[in-house]
Amino acid sequence: MSPVPRVSIVIPTFDDQETVAAAVESCLAQTFFDVEIICVDDASTDETARILEQMAERDPRIRLIPQQQNRSAFQARRAGIVAATGEYILFVDGDDELNPHAAEISIAAAQRHDADLVGFGVEVINTESHVVGGYQTRLAPKHQDLRGPEILSNLFPVDQPAQGQLWRYLFRTQLLREVYALLPEDVVLPRVNDLPVMYLAAALASRYVSVPNRLYRYHFGRGGSGRVVDTIERAQFYAKAIDSIDSVRPAVQTIARTSIDPTSLLNNFESVRLSIIGYVCAYLLKHTRSDLQEAVLNDLHARVPPADVVVAAVRFYPECLPALKAHTTQIRLRDRPVQSVLLTTRTVTTGGVSAVLLAQARYLMQAGFRVTIVARRYGSDPGAVPPGASFVEMVGHGLPERLVEWAGICRKHDVDVIVDHQVLYSRDWPEYALVARSLGVASIGWLHNFAGRPIYDLNGLHELLKANAPLLETLVTLSPLDVAFWKLRGVQHSVYVPNPPSPMLLESASKSRPKQLSGRRVELMWWGRLDEHTKQVSQLIEVADQLRKLSVDFHLTVIGPDWADWSAARFNTIVRKRRLDGLVEAVGEMRGQQLIDAIDSADAFVSTSIIEGYQLTIAEAQVRGLPVFMYELPWLTLVQRNDGIVTAPQGDAATLALRIAAVFTSPERYTDLSRASLAAAARELSHDFGRLYEQVVTDTLPPSSLRNRHSPMPNSS
Repeated sequence: MSPVPRVSIVIPTFDDQETVAAAVESCLAQTFFDVEIICVDDASTDETARILEQMAERDPRIRLIPQQQNRSAFQARRAGIVAATGEYILFVDGDDELNPHAAEISIAAAQRHDADLVGFGVEVINTESHVVGGYQTRLAPKHQDLRGPEILSNLFPVDQPAQGQLWRYLFRTQLLREVYALLPEDVVLPRVNDLPVMYLAAALASRYVSVPNRLYRYHFGRGGSGRVVDTIERAQFYAKAIDSIDSVRPAVQTIARTSIDPTSLLNNFESVRLSIIGYVCAYLLKHTRSDLQEAVLNDLHARVPPADVVVAAVRFYPECLPALKAHTTQIRLRDRPVQSVLLTTRTVTTGGVSAVLLAQARYLMQAGFRVTIVARRYGSDPGAVPPGASFVEMVGHGLPERLVEWAGICRKHDVDVIVDHQVLYSRDWPEYALVARSLGVASIGWLHNFAGRPIYDLNGLHELLKANAPLLETLVTLSPLDVAFWKLRGVQHSVYVPNPPSPMLLESASKSRPKQLSGRRVELMWWGRLDEHTKQVSQLIEVADQLRKLSVDFHLTVIGPDWADWSAARFNTIVRKRRLDGLVEAVGEMRGQQLIDAIDSADAFVSTSIIEGYQLTIAEAQVRGLPVFMYELPWLTLVQRNDGIVTAPQGDAATLALRIAAVFTSPERYTDLSRASLAAAARELSHDFGRLYEQVVTDTLPPSSLRNRHSPMPNSS
């Protein structure tokens, strides 16, 4: 059996005159027989050194190492480790104590398992001498036995706040000497000076074991934490915690060169680094006087890339985000050149939001901008991306990882401005905008739905947009009415800009002619996605049933992809149950020329939507000369001053059927509607879209006024 080793207890002290005697006495009271107590006084300005000198005179187990100048507890521990003669080391702070059995129990575990590291529990006592149970539980060991790389990954788990207190462990002395050999001899770490040592020890250790006993008494609230930050100098002192973790990076890179999994090691370190950044941010925001917070955040952003602060907050301390969002400064696009534009949405396909984005990309490239298209989720169709545009499909998992990836994309493509098509569809767009602004990149929010959509969906996205609208340089809406709505909600930088025409609209503009009734069966048509929530596809069946009751000779073709819990099969099943088969049929999705041929064989387009922002299918129907029959959506710019549309009250299938029937008994009325549809489509195509989108991304649209249709004042609506 190997001889029982000596344990060295290292106590770094600085101005601990009120508590240091109790700390040392707890070490002298150890039940383990061979103990040396190394007190390294870091140039105390009070009676600490004298107290230690007197205690050392009384007990030869105490050794005092005085530092001539204050060099931080990090260097004091180095001096203690160098002087240690024991095979193992325990650390005690000058204002805490050890349990009498600490050395005996921890060394027994180390010897039994040949461990480099032994973890143990901690008794946490507040300033009123009460146990702080929650913190005590968080500090308890969570793993009994770890080996090799799993020591670091479990003691410093990715995406969890880093804990690096040295006094929670017994160390093999040689392990600590290897740690300090990797670090500069002159480095001074005034804040978070234990975590760098603990992190490297976990990275180098071969085996870790733990015991459940609470072997350390930690006095919560005695140290420097929790104090009011009342000067910028004190804030800078706390922010030096970031310097502590940054000082470890070269050592981590050295270890990574011989690691079996260097990528995991480096990712782990980055997680710990962001944890410390987030901790500093949260601490400063919590403890800084309100009149100093602006200066404190400015100092923090001068130390750390602002994007890292945002990611750290999202990842570890989301309570910081409101303050960080409020701290940002608007980017004035018109004051600087814009060359590179990023367009983003969830996935890039060929219809809906993607169709708008892809058309914008073409117009912006024609105007001379570099364009990058970013899909934030998997499942895009890269073939839909226009030639000349860069395409990126994000692959990160979880918002923090995606934000890091987002920042990298913005840097790589030298992005000047972002047009975000996910605003009003996602809850994390503000974090993307915050990261972008921290990089000096402006964000424009492009809304794809009527302002009432979040009310209909009951999703609370109104308040999210209102609260975070200052992160957007511009909010683009689909109508002057929407501009008025958002301005009355306090979003003064709202503008109206029309969506670009689809390829079908552009290709059809010069080819269509007014339609005339042929006297044959009336062919009605609907196309879109089979979305019951907004498009009410089941109402098409109700309209068909009413047409049958009116003895109209008709056929209704429903075209489009399945959506949510509605499908062509389900639709047709209901049709059969209502005995409408032969009159109504869902035929699935059509694209390109097949869809155009189907439209041209129809006599009218029927819509039963309950809420839309910009119903592209109306314009696509009208450009082919089809009259439109629909439930009322009076806010749509497409239906305003549009004589090619016949409406009925929402949900009134009987009235809509009557109006369809009436038109198809009057060839003259039908042809007039067809001509009006063509005129309305031509009006939609008359905008100088390229110029408009250039003005949007350079913030050169005309300023708000009563007569400005792009940004009208609310009392003009």
